[in-house]
Amino acid sequence: MEEVGEDELQLRGGGGDTKGESGKRMWEVFPGKNLICCRGRCITGPDPSIFIFNLVLTFAALGLFYAFIAIRLHPIVIVIGFILHGISFYFLLRAAFTDPGILRRRKKPSSDEEGDPPTAIVNGKTVQLSYCHTCSIYRPPKCKHCRTCDNCVEEFDHHCPWVMNCVAKRNYRYFVGFVASISLLCIYVCACSIAIVVISVTGDQQPAGVILCAIILILFTGCLGITLVFLPVYRILYLTYSNNTVWFRLLPLRPHSSGHYYKRIH
Repeated sequence: MEEVGEDELQLRGGGGDTKGESGKRMWEVFPGKNLICCRGRCITGPDPSIFIFNLVLTFAALGLFYAFIAIRLHPIVIVIGFILHGISFYFLLRAAFTDPGILRRRKKPSSDEEGDPPTAIVNGKTVQLSYCHTCSIYRPPKCKHCRTCDNCVEEFDHHCPWVMNCVAKRNYRYFVGFVASISLLCIYVCACSIAIVVISVTGDQQPAGVILCAIILILFTGCLGITLVFLPVYRILYLTYSNNTVWFRLLPLRPHSSGHYYKRIH
């Protein structure tokens, strides 16, 4: 049974030049469902609707914060808010438009498909690679074919509609950066909104519209912040140190006939 090293696995999706037989570049004849722009420099998922909703919701909430809350506290509050917003927006764009680790397809089925599948060493154990009939390649460990994007993706974690892209090998750090920075932003907005309510209660009466806006922001950013704070803690403390991904952590709960990447060879 053939054993495949990590470097060779990188080439399992096919080799070749950046141009195909038709003389067109790879991004011009890309077979997946991803949206590609900037002459192949940016690649993202096929459905931008939730991503756009995410942007509208974020900018609307922050617009209320700057217009009704931050301006009544101190100018430095606005500056810190813009800094946190800029950092989170940067990580969001990088996570959304970075190639997550898509493997090239083979034009023809692999000649050794009918033979014994290749193996690889994962955490000191020999595992047998599974074959993707859509991409005509043997998938490396922790690789999965994303049904949304219709591609095999290296070290696949999950497809996140909020960032409009798969979260995997090449953009995972940007996704974690986005979740961490947006969590800090939610905590910051929630704390400032609570401060406005406290100031109003203790003597400096604020307009009813400002108090209503503060309460809405407290509920929205509080619930969102608690949820988002849990995610980076879980990912950093468990998934990172266990050298695992969300998909592989949940793999034993999924049906054996689908989502089964590899099996151990005893």
